[in-house]
Amino acid sequence: MPMEVNRRELKARARERIRASHPAFWKVTLVYLLLTSGVAAVADLAGAARIGLPPVHLDTFALFLALLVTLYTMVMGLGYQWWALRTYRQQSAGYGTLIDGFSMAGRVILMNVIIFFSALGWAVAFALPSSLVLLLLSGLLSSGGGMLFLYLLAMGGTFLGSLWIGYRYAMAPYLLIDHPEQGAGAAVRESVAMMKGWKWEFCKLDLSFLGWHLINALLSLAVTLVFALPMLPALLESGADLARILMDPSLALPWTAVLLSSLIQLPLSLWLKPYQTVTFAGFYQARVTQSTQPPPVWEAGDPYGIS
Repeated sequence: MPMEVNRRELKARARERIRASHPAFWKVTLVYLLLTSGVAAVADLAGAARIGLPPVHLDTFALFLALLVTLYTMVMGLGYQWWALRTYRQQSAGYGTLIDGFSMAGRVILMNVIIFFSALGWAVAFALPSSLVLLLLSGLLSSGGGMLFLYLLAMGGTFLGSLWIGYRYAMAPYLLIDHPEQGAGAAVRESVAMMKGWKWEFCKLDLSFLGWHLINALLSLAVTLVFALPMLPALLESGADLARILMDPSLALPWTAVLLSSLIQLPLSLWLKPYQTVTFAGFYQARVTQSTQPPPVWEAGDPYGIS
């Protein structure tokens, strides 16, 4: 019978480990964000600027650039998880750890491709019968309230299904880091086995960070509204798609507003991202060591650290 995760103990240990990290966790995270989000922003600008290319080649160039940045970000993402795992284990981890993923870039990309198509297969298997059931029920319900209920039911089911699918593969990056010689496919398969019966515990751990993410989102929304409200009458008159603009404010707001919206989130992000990532690495470490000793992050375990 599986034990429950002591989330408070696990998160307290993660906070302790990131505070003791050197270089400072926020500096490493800032470098990571500059090398990922910063590079992606520059690539977006490059794709939009045409850079002297004929219009017929623009779409091909933008697509190639987007693909290149996506693959690059995949490898950098594993490098950040590598830093988090080493930080949790109290091993040496610095700026150079961020690019360690490039030593096995092919396997990192292959792992993500396998996860993508596996998740897609599960999504299709889940969506087809669900869509059929909703279609049959929609024929029986003619009221607006009934249709709204079905819509909310579908959205909730999709959200829960996506969580279940994503959590199956949550340990794959750490497994690839620890056992690169086993390959990408083995990391994915072992993650599925490792998370069997533990997805709900990982979900609760993940959701325990939700409040922090909401605070960050509200800070960004506040900045967006300050700039957007004076522009609202003009946007309404122009017939702009307000829902789309709300999802992507950069479509209508000046670049200064978009930049300020990002900058106001930065201080909290420099704390939240390493905190959450190191906590997830701790979950993996606890699952790995569970068979040899009762890790302290389990309710039945002792309160001392993992060496």
